[in-house]
Amino acid sequence: DLIAQMFDKLISNACDFSPPDQPILISLVRQRHQAQLTISNSGPTLPREMQGSLFDSMVSLRPEKSGEPHLGLGLYIARLIVEFHSGAIRARNRADRSGVEFQVSLPLEGR
Repeated sequence: DLIAQMFDKLISNACDFSPPDQPILISLVRQRHQAQLTISNSGPTLPREMQGSLFDSMVSLRPEKSGEPHLGLGLYIARLIVEFHSGAIRARNRADRSGVEFQVSLPLEGR
């Protein structure tokens, strides 16, 4: 259930920042003893000064006039879930700076 919540938070975040006509790319790859999940979306890139605090509580990059209240807890909750499962999460701008990608690494059982 927690992993499903983590997916929900990351995909919801990608939907919020992606232009409506652009796909959200999701991939899952096994790399040795880890599952590597990548969620990538077009749209605004991450400001350099926010990259270190993006997964902190009460942090949001949404414009104030977005029309909906936002508490800035989604990525924080995703980080807590990933860390609970002994994994790691990071966000970075796409290499071509056309958007953002989130990467989650989770250890696989039965290594």
